[in-house]
Amino acid sequence: MSDGVVIDANIIPEFYMNYKVKNGVVYHVIIWLSNNVGIAINDQIAAEWKNVCSADLFLAWYTDQLKLGNIRNVKCTNISRAITTKMITTYGFPARSLDIHYIRCAYSTESIKYIMTYNYDFYDPKCQRSTTHAKRRAREYREGRFCRFLLRQLGIHVGMPLHCKADFGIS
Repeated sequence: MSDGVVIDANIIPEFYMNYKVKNGVVYHVIIWLSNNVGIAINDQIAAEWKNVCSADLFLAWYTDQLKLGNIRNVKCTNISRAITTKMITTYGFPARSLDIHYIRCAYSTESIKYIMTYNYDFYDPKCQRSTTHAKRRAREYREGRFCRFLLRQLGIHVGMPLHCKADFGIS
């Protein structure tokens, strides 16, 4: 099994709601990922997950997945200063954002470089001040400049749960 997909903390509350009823797209995608390709985290991501959902049921699932090896703690490498500077100055990635941990974690995985997220900062940070059409194009169609940069420069795919479902052929 590979080291896995990185899942943004903004997905976790929806997963928890789906997990309680054992249904929903996010539930099926995350369960499939954990059983088939794994989920990659680092200490910062684990802390963010627990901050957004500290419910006993979620923590029990999380602990079980760690024990099974379906969630793996990845030793993250640094991204070069030149690339980080370009992310901030050219693409508008927030300079002090903790989201850099998701990029570093996905970049450090050995096989599947993928971030599942709803966060516009991973698609096109500048589009948050744009029209609804521009926002939709950036995120739903993955046509954001930063999303393309992550793929071309670092080999990291970015997608929402439905993208992930299609990308991995999850039925």
